[in-house]
Amino acid sequence: MFVDVIIPLRFRDSVTYSVPQELEDRIVPGSIVKVTVVGRSYTAVVLKVKEEPGFDPGKIKPVKEIVNFPPVTESNMEFLRQVASYYMCSLGETFRFAAPSTVKALKRNNGSTRAEEPANGGKDTFPDHVAALPVLSNAQEEAAGLIRDRFTEGRNVLLHGVTGSGKTEIYITLAAECLRKGRSVLYLVPEIALSRQIQNRLNTCFGDSLLVYHSKQTASHKREVYARIAENSSPVILLGLRSALFLPFRDLGLIIVDEEHDPSYKQTDQAPRYHGRDTALMLGRIHRCPVILGSATPSFESLYNVSTGKLSRITLPYRYFGCSENTVTIVDMIREKRKNAVKGPFSLTLLKAITSRLERGEQTLIFRSRRAYATAMECTECGAIIKCPGCNIPMSYHKFDNSLRCHFCGYTTQAPELCPECGKGQMKLIGDGTEKIEEELHGFFPQARIERFDADTTKDKKNETRILKQFSEGKIDILVGTQMISKGFDFSRLTLTAVLKAEALTSLFDFRADERALQLLLQLMGRAGRRDVPGEIIIQTNQSGLPVYRMLLNPEKEDVKKMMDERREFGYPPFTRIIRLTVKSPDREKLHGLAAKVSEALQQAGFNDISGPAAPPVEKTAGEYQLQFIVKTDRSRNWTAGKERLYKLLRGIPTASLTIDVDPVN
Repeated sequence: MFVDVIIPLRFRDSVTYSVPQELEDRIVPGSIVKVTVVGRSYTAVVLKVKEEPGFDPGKIKPVKEIVNFPPVTESNMEFLRQVASYYMCSLGETFRFAAPSTVKALKRNNGSTRAEEPANGGKDTFPDHVAALPVLSNAQEEAAGLIRDRFTEGRNVLLHGVTGSGKTEIYITLAAECLRKGRSVLYLVPEIALSRQIQNRLNTCFGDSLLVYHSKQTASHKREVYARIAENSSPVILLGLRSALFLPFRDLGLIIVDEEHDPSYKQTDQAPRYHGRDTALMLGRIHRCPVILGSATPSFESLYNVSTGKLSRITLPYRYFGCSENTVTIVDMIREKRKNAVKGPFSLTLLKAITSRLERGEQTLIFRSRRAYATAMECTECGAIIKCPGCNIPMSYHKFDNSLRCHFCGYTTQAPELCPECGKGQMKLIGDGTEKIEEELHGFFPQARIERFDADTTKDKKNETRILKQFSEGKIDILVGTQMISKGFDFSRLTLTAVLKAEALTSLFDFRADERALQLLLQLMGRAGRRDVPGEIIIQTNQSGLPVYRMLLNPEKEDVKKMMDERREFGYPPFTRIIRLTVKSPDREKLHGLAAKVSEALQQAGFNDISGPAAPPVEKTAGEYQLQFIVKTDRSRNWTAGKERLYKLLRGIPTASLTIDVDPVN
């Protein structure tokens, strides 16, 4: 007996192994097995069982063992196939997400191999009642009723509720109903920090029926979660990030995608470069379960799907606590500087507003889109700017450890005292990030309790949890952070949010820049004033005339339509689909040779609307030069055949030299 298996590597095809006689009665399609590749052991899944290998059996290695986990179901395999097909990658690359170290079997003292005990101690049924379910308002109850009706009709839902309208309470109510029916729930959030805040709320309601799954957990915890999902001994609610989509669900009754607009749902650094929102809809179709997408600022893709009937939109136009709308203040920093009304990075308007919040015991959130202390170091003598040797872009200065870091490839070095180019000039700092903003705030408000919430301060899970807990309890007066602080948090004492250098949000080389900026500013605005005290957002900018600010000051129903019409006119998503192909090499001559092969493959595959090859905004990363192709096509299903032809034609290009990104987010 022989088996074709999928190995979590870049192999574009399955690999054949022989089956030892003692395993023949136990191995079936979907079995999880251990195999050896070039001397290393890997977890693999059996794709096919066959009697003949199709080539010389003397060259075939045997399967080492069967992992004592339930076989991957056909629905799970179909999900992997669809993800691999849509995002133009191999089944092996997709299986890498479905079976990481999670499925390692544990050796018991007696030498037998079995999965870990279920996290709930083996409970077989969901309790008849759930503790502390939220009491819905009339508006929430009406929305929940409409959602149930749409689910009965077999339709997926976009829950469009303003910030603070109580979407989470509706999710919890619908999840509890699903669990009572004996079916499991998948609850997706875009960021780990947000999952921890929501985890506390869900744990109060669901207790042992709640499982949590994300990248910062230990391998043993992931194995425990995987085992419980695979065994399906009782329904659970699984709270996770996008990777949770690949767990081996067997009886999924509801999928919730919170903050569906968030770009963090897109996997960008390795294949499959999938989008969590779109892949959730794919998973829902396979399991025949409804999907609810929720956001205060829906993505244009979801709004487009509403217009075409693929989603049904349910709205929550009012805040749960009934507080009034937040006020918006746009501060023109160029004008303020002329009036000498600026101190450091802050306008006097903002400093006065922070002071009043401190006096009243209220909290302030300060947003800056860049972390670090300074965005670059420049020589005062020769003007040289220290750049990353692998990416050729300015490196950011981090004061807390006196380092220079590349935020693209992660290269780090100690900051020099003298210029490394001329050897005599002193180095000065350019720009500012969250670290410097925090330091300057301490100077203006020495008695205030100030913390920073960015990628540097949240590396430690305990510190991240501490900051969120203390800010939620009112023990921090001012919190400075990056995009991480805009994600759906609920802080009852927060009444002021401020955005510094807001023009940076729209200066990206990205057709989604205006959409993203509007979404981010609306999300930040919604963080404040969520109880009985109205909130305010102060936006400091050097470009006060940008259209996105007018949309905040005087919102009109036609604003989004105008932005959508621009997308339609210039042929951008959601009215078209895009594939971005990137070739990379440390050798420029080889790079252009690879680009020529990609260009030929695109022509042979039948694609007509092709841009490139052209250098991306960052031409070199991690020591490799890059060229990109942008392929546009219509939204018809005909593009599936074109993608399949293209993927086959690209087989001759090493996978390490080619990146394929279907539906890129920027």
